[in-house]
Amino acid sequence: MATRTNLAFRDADPSEDDELARVFYNAFLPIWNRNWFQCLDKLLDPIPSGTSSPLSPLQARRLAFYRSWIAFNRAHNDDVMVAYTPSSTSTPTSDEPSSSSPSSPPDTAPAPFTPTIAAVCLLLPPHARPTWFEPVTAWRTGLFPGLIGLSLRGLYRVCFVYEESVGRMIGRALRDRGVEGGEEGRLLFCNGCVRNPEWEGRAPARRLLDWGIRRRWEGQRVEGDGKGDGSGKGKGTGNGKMLPVWLDISIDEAVRAYEEIGFEVVGECMVETGADEKGIKLTSDAGSSEREKGRRMAKVRVMLRMPPEV
Repeated sequence: MATRTNLAFRDADPSEDDELARVFYNAFLPIWNRNWFQCLDKLLDPIPSGTSSPLSPLQARRLAFYRSWIAFNRAHNDDVMVAYTPSSTSTPTSDEPSSSSPSSPPDTAPAPFTPTIAAVCLLLPPHARPTWFEPVTAWRTGLFPGLIGLSLRGLYRVCFVYEESVGRMIGRALRDRGVEGGEEGRLLFCNGCVRNPEWEGRAPARRLLDWGIRRRWEGQRVEGDGKGDGSGKGKGTGNGKMLPVWLDISIDEAVRAYEEIGFEVVGECMVETGADEKGIKLTSDAGSSEREKGRRMAKVRVMLRMPPEV
């Protein structure tokens, strides 16, 4: 495993998307909701880097889903970012966002695919969170076929159980806090943020998300000041307003990590899965202890990070 901790951050090149999908696949293997979505009766095997072994049909479907997930982000011309361990010839970025024009940020390192990818993060603009009622983009990017590939029951669980619960929680939280508009469609959305399980080091996913958010906020401030060039690289709103960022999460460790960079839990609910703590379908002879662990684990939270007062 890679263990270097001198991280750099940059936008991922589209040529890397297959590798990024593999990182998502491996990172989410033990997470209950991903396995529950796919209606699994046993855990899938990881896909090691550089493997040439044929994939099982279930592995291939899960990997295709993550590949389409990344494609959906790119269809909205938005952030697909990586944290990586730079080579000796590349220039690491700072954890601080640049104060210059975000159209050509000097703190962004070159994008050769030689260093080890430590983490991947997807950030979406307002009104772009994947939903079942945006069929054209979802079909064109492969997201709908990817969901259907998980299984028809899995499609229902994603769209009408999990996502519906998440949408209700964030909407209620925004209204309670008096956030302008009171709806999640007006916010930035973290569409996925994971650490590469093959990389060991201090909080690469959390640091990458923090870098991406602050870069976005800096872009919004610059564009609102009339200093942007209209390229959209700063991903701003054009009115100088830094938008809140939200995400949904289903594991305790990630909640604590995101709290360290300014997120707070604003909603929480339980999902009845009939599965164990890793989302694997329970057998008829499962004991009460195993069933109780599954119930306690199937918890969904939404988290919100408000921009600084300026």
